[in-house]
Amino acid sequence: MLKTSFFAVALTMVSLPAFASNVLKIDAAASAVGWKGTKKMGSAHNGAINVKEGSVSFDKKGQLTAGSFVIDMSTIANEDLKGSPDYQKKLVGHLASADFFDVSKYPTASFKITGVKADPKKKDEVTITGDFTMIGKTNPVTFPAKIMMDKGAATGEATIKIDRTKWGLKYGSGNFFKELTADKIISDEFELNLKLVAKK
Repeated sequence: MLKTSFFAVALTMVSLPAFASNVLKIDAAASAVGWKGTKKMGSAHNGAINVKEGSVSFDKKGQLTAGSFVIDMSTIANEDLKGSPDYQKKLVGHLASADFFDVSKYPTASFKITGVKADPKKKDEVTITGDFTMIGKTNPVTFPAKIMMDKGAATGEATIKIDRTKWGLKYGSGNFFKELTADKIISDEFELNLKLVAKK
């Protein structure tokens, strides 16, 4: 369960000034992906996943033309259970198992931009569309993103809401397992909160 921008946010450099190079590389160490998953009864868990690599491209006018990034699913971590290390370890292990992200078989997830739409009324906001791949399946996602520039670096922030069942991730879904009691049902939708930093 995750709290998702996974991603393309830093990719949203529609208002960048022209650079000699049209490619910026994502700074994995400075970037972050957060996740949040909830149950029907209201309880929630959250954590983080490391960004592995990525880049964005833009034209001479500073408009985004392409971009992609990869996240390392083997780094899934939980943050809200730090006071219960045994339960925390159990949860992370379950998320990495075949019930969820099957990390041993699918160690990475990725996002590739297919379209960017600028908001003429808000120069630092855009709408990103792209292909999100996890557990061996790819589906399109669309989300709003905010981009900021500072000393030649671009930072993008966004929240992506993912319906996990579209990727075949049905564990604990009340829509597929009608016999589950309310306290056992896990929401189909989880969030990825992205902060991506890209530099020359």
